[in-house]
Amino acid sequence: MAEKEDKKIALVTGAGRGLGKAAAELLALEGKSIVAADIDGDSVRKVAESLSVHTDTHAVTVDVSDSADVKRLVESAVSRFGRIDILVHCAGIARGKTQRGESGWLPMEDISDADWRQVLEVNLSGTFFVNRAVGRVMIRHKWGRIINTASISGIIANRGLVGLGPYSAAKGGIITLTKVLAVEWARHNITVNCISPSYMATEMGMRSQTMPGFKELQLEMTPVGRLGEPEEFAQAVSFLASEGSSYVTGHNLLLDGGYTAW
Repeated sequence: MAEKEDKKIALVTGAGRGLGKAAAELLALEGKSIVAADIDGDSVRKVAESLSVHTDTHAVTVDVSDSADVKRLVESAVSRFGRIDILVHCAGIARGKTQRGESGWLPMEDISDADWRQVLEVNLSGTFFVNRAVGRVMIRHKWGRIINTASISGIIANRGLVGLGPYSAAKGGIITLTKVLAVEWARHNITVNCISPSYMATEMGMRSQTMPGFKELQLEMTPVGRLGEPEEFAQAVSFLASEGSSYVTGHNLLLDGGYTAW
């Protein structure tokens, strides 16, 4: 078990932008060493460089849907810092390649095999690959905090949006996978939780607002009347990564402004 006075090592995937970047920034300000990982190498290097004024950082380019690439990521992190104490897994995509853009809001009956596979491979398989590789390291050290990123789409059908079946299926899978890992790894002093945001003020979250009338529907469906902020996601991560969350595991934290309370 890592001693309390030890500086914790946090691996954040999807750290190049959005929720992952916000989480990496807050954890760095709290004094954690940061391994920032993203498929966009330029973005994640810039993030790591900006955080290096606060803490030790290490940037790695990774495709989480490639288990060999994930293995390389974890080996690089352990080589640099010796262990991984905290995993914040934010890497993911909302839609497949041919679903993107203004003409890409395809209904479920028009989604291709390739788009289905891509979304599942990045979101669900990627979560498993990263959790498995990091879990092996944490098991050796008998301590760990794992925070996965799911979505309200994993428990509901999004009103006003079509074609989110692959994304919703993947996010629902992440919620259940989180529970399974929490049960299996509890004996190793590892907690495994996930956060399910609703519509957040990120590049990915704002994309849906280009649809006529959808912004108004989002706000109408959210009792607090606004989008969530990446910094609010980061605060939830901070708690789940802390010593104070040691009795919280297998939990799916809804960060949705009351969207799912109707």
